[in-house]
Amino acid sequence: MVGIGAWMLAGAALYAPVLAKLVRDWGGNESYSHGFLVPPIALFLAWQQRDRLRHVPACPSTAGLLILAFSLGLYVIGSLGAELFITRLSMIGVLAGTIVFVWGWKHFRLVSFPLAFLVFMIPLPAILFDHAAVALQLVASRLGESLLQAAEVPVLRDGNILSLANVTLEVNDACSGIRSLVALLTVTTLVGYLSEPAAWRRAFVAAAAVPLAIGLNGVRIAVTGLGATWFGPWAASGLVHEAAGWVVFVVALGCVWALQQAIRSPHISQGRGLLEAA
Repeated sequence: MVGIGAWMLAGAALYAPVLAKLVRDWGGNESYSHGFLVPPIALFLAWQQRDRLRHVPACPSTAGLLILAFSLGLYVIGSLGAELFITRLSMIGVLAGTIVFVWGWKHFRLVSFPLAFLVFMIPLPAILFDHAAVALQLVASRLGESLLQAAEVPVLRDGNILSLANVTLEVNDACSGIRSLVALLTVTTLVGYLSEPAAWRRAFVAAAAVPLAIGLNGVRIAVTGLGATWFGPWAASGLVHEAAGWVVFVVALGCVWALQQAIRSPHISQGRGLLEAA
């Protein structure tokens, strides 16, 4: 136990600057403000396994040393290259390697999801985030344009800018939907784990976040355009605009619930059973 305590202190000292910068990013980046909730949730999920962990005999594995060595190597590479994503990801690897080395693979399997869930607290590399944001801006603006045209509202799109009769809407990073996508993916992954026993259902619920976030964001842009057309430019800015984002997120959660009910229907369950039997 003394050795484990010393190792934990060494790890805390090593990663203290990394954690401090990570917390600052959560506070300064609205796309990852949910990061404050991820570690407590992961800790609670691991705590739920306490009885099973207590009754599983410890079987230390030297493979944990390989995981530790690889993870610490990532830390060195990330530190030298100033790549925060790799450095932060190495924290999870160090935790995983420590568990395998001290307690064994059975303990690791019991806490594998809480460990994997920690990935959602780590912001994506800036280059990936920016590329995704730009792509989502274009998809959202195209979808918004199509919906406005279907509603017979005159609109002209130039890239991510929608020009209406009395207002010009710019689909910027904040309106790209990437914030909703990141948060919704985190929520759906957690909901799938807690409520779905089958692995394919968990994966389906988590994956549903992507089309839902993209589609509903396009709907939000179209509704914003309609509001600006009918009531004036004030309907596309300020509190109204912020409230629309929250409404879309709540609707997305409702759609996730509806999808869960659909995949639990007897017909779909029977069809899945036949495919697995084949």
